Amino acid sequence: MFNFLQTKNPSCSLDLGSTWAKTVRLARKGREPQLDRVARIVWSAAEHKDFQSKGRRIKEAWGQLGLKDKSVISSLAGHSVIVKRVFLEKSDSGDLESKINEEAGQYIPFDISDVHLDYHILEPDPESENQEVILVATKKKVVQDLTQVMDHSGLGLSIVDVDAFALSNCFEFNYPELTEKPAYLLDIGGQHSMFAVFWKNQPLFFREMSFGGKQLTDVIASALEVDTSRAEALKLQGPDALSNQDKNRINSECGKVLRTWASEIKRLVSFYQTSVPAVKQAAILQLSGGGSLFQSVGSILEEELQLETRHMDPWKKVEIKSNDFDLKYLESIKPQFCVPTGLALRGFI
Repeated sequence: MFNFLQTKNPSCSLDLGSTWAKTVRLARKGREPQLDRVARIVWSAAEHKDFQSKGRRIKEAWGQLGLKDKSVISSLAGHSVIVKRVFLEKSDSGDLESKINEEAGQYIPFDISDVHLDYHILEPDPESENQEVILVATKKKVVQDLTQVMDHSGLGLSIVDVDAFALSNCFEFNYPELTEKPAYLLDIGGQHSMFAVFWKNQPLFFREMSFGGKQLTDVIASALEVDTSRAEALKLQGPDALSNQDKNRINSECGKVLRTWASEIKRLVSFYQTSVPAVKQAAILQLSGGGSLFQSVGSILEEELQLETRHMDPWKKVEIKSNDFDLKYLESIKPQFCVPTGLALRGFI
């Protein structure tokens, strides 16, 4: 189950966010993926904390979608996952595996008996005496909680992945022409966001950031004195129907929030540049996540960071049958589906 970095098995994903659950199912057309199902489920903060409620909502959605999959790929993020890049003395694969298991404890800030551990050996440098390895660990309790949600939904877990790896998989699959140069990826979720640097076919660096789209929703709700559901709709769909005065108020207040986000990203980029060998500056910031749909996000981050910003298209190289989907609807939700698509792509990359 805990093959965080291997790339095989089923093509149905379930991404359990703080505000939305999102699922993507990819079918095979020869060796290429074809979009088969896509759906999202919104839940309240109370439902998000209740395993049984979440499981019931997922089960209902599975029935409405006619999905037969009983096993899904899901993922973890944030402080529940520890990822470390370590260097160990080169040896044959058997000795290296033993060394990893013996020495993992010094890199993982938890009791090693309380975690699930996986690792991936990176391409060796022929001029180095050491071998670079990515260690991935999560507390068993975190996976147990995820399993409980699945139990209530009638589903099983085939693979537990990491959000940053899934986002990177989505980018690598859809933008192979951009992988030779460093790219910054920013997925803006409801409560948290994830910043990653992708270079040379791997996520070179990533961090979770403590801002998310809910901040914008709360600012809009406060500025216009409307409830959060109305504010969320204005965030996602744009404030075009509002008066110029209200538009200006929203843009001003949200602009302040977005500039603080840019400052945090600048600090993180600076840290990355001083901590990663052979560092290079990226020229493009690829945006994803529901929080990135607010109309000013791209322009303000572009201005503040002096980077070109683009929205990542999770289905750029995935076949979509126009008769099977409302293409206008798919276009409007694309940025929200980069992580779940990256999970579903595990069987194709």
